[in-house]
Amino acid sequence: MRRHVLCWMCGCLFWALAAVAQTVDVEQLECLPLEENAAITASVGGAEAGSSVHLFFRRLNPVGGFYSVQAHPAGGGGYWTTFPKPEDREQHELTDDWWEVLEDRDWMEGHDRDWLENWLEDQEYEAAEYYIAVIGVDGSVAARSDTRLVEVREDDDCDTEELDRMQQGWAQNLTIGETTPEQQGGPVFHWLCDGIVTRINSEGIYRADEYCRACVVGYIPMAAFAAGVISGAIIEHDPPFIPPPPPPASPVQP
Repeated sequence: MRRHVLCWMCGCLFWALAAVAQTVDVEQLECLPLEENAAITASVGGAEAGSSVHLFFRRLNPVGGFYSVQAHPAGGGGYWTTFPKPEDREQHELTDDWWEVLEDRDWMEGHDRDWLENWLEDQEYEAAEYYIAVIGVDGSVAARSDTRLVEVREDDDCDTEELDRMQQGWAQNLTIGETTPEQQGGPVFHWLCDGIVTRINSEGIYRADEYCRACVVGYIPMAAFAAGVISGAIIEHDPPFIPPPPPPASPVQP
């Protein structure tokens, strides 16, 4: 009897330690270049076999939800992916309703409403939020990073590393995950269509991007083939996932 109890306790301890070991930290970007792609890196510890890592992102706007794009392993617990291209949009001023949504954001720690109002007034373009999440095989959130805030600036005023050939190929063939049913059939809210070719709806079902394909003629750069990163196999063999519920974006969805 005592042996069975000891084994049960050891098993519980093992799974508790395994859960604690799942850690996620995402790079704090200084800025995103306006109408250009940017790469992002993250470190993930203790991810279980079969899980996947995703970047969740949105523009800092009173309406609109998060979207996602899958991240690729880089070895040693590192991951990378790219943002779509931020559209040229003006930053909204803070309202009472919007403040109630934003005041509990991770990036608001140590700041107050006055700081946020001043920060928003200084933004020439609409900023963005993002975080990295590990999605288990059952579609649940196994671990996630804090939510980060980042400015959007003119390309020549945003000192980011140039994308390598693999990142360029990925950025021109993005599969965007939706987190709400309302996002299906519309634009990726305040992000350019350039490079977006596939969507995953909030139920985890893949489809060709009907909105962006109607706006631009998609193409696959030869550099992407040379890098060996873009093929039908990527879309066909990545397991569908159910996007996790993101932090509340606003009382209204577009």
